[in-house]
Amino acid sequence: MMRLLLPGVALSLAMIACGSATAQSRWVDEGKLGVSAHDMKLGGEHEEPGADIKGEVLFTSPDLLTAIARPRPHLGVSVNTAGATNYAYIGLTWTGEFLERAFASAALGGAIHDGELNADKLHRKQLGSRVLFHEYVELGYRLTPIVNVSLFLDHMSNANLARHNAGLTDLGMRVGYKF
Repeated sequence: MMRLLLPGVALSLAMIACGSATAQSRWVDEGKLGVSAHDMKLGGEHEEPGADIKGEVLFTSPDLLTAIARPRPHLGVSVNTAGATNYAYIGLTWTGEFLERAFASAALGGAIHDGELNADKLHRKQLGSRVLFHEYVELGYRLTPIVNVSLFLDHMSNANLARHNAGLTDLGMRVGYKF
């Protein structure tokens, strides 16, 4: 199911980004595209191979999120180049500016993936549940008011709510385009 869902999500993200670039839609704030090292050994075991191609759309923060510091809702997809775990994610991103052009972001949300749940397969993690918590931190620099580059650390796991909780952590770079 996930193998069918991911191309659809990726196509939807591309259509949203292209549509907003031409129509200057106010509900889409930023698009990001990047690459990351999949399943970094950071507080766990490195088992899954490959790199990930990641795409994300950040939406303008709606007024109802003012009470929690106006985070931007986001929707993203991560596709593994070696046939390991792919996932789509959704959540909220808080971004703060410092030193004129630098920024830092933190995000919380959820993800759905096509990886292994409980099977003990070579070069695959036992993620325990289909739906996982997803979070990332990012440190970036605005090259122009429209284009930025950033480093990010991305993690997803089930927080020990299922029998297995291997978790996946990715480290990467991406380019952002503000609409």
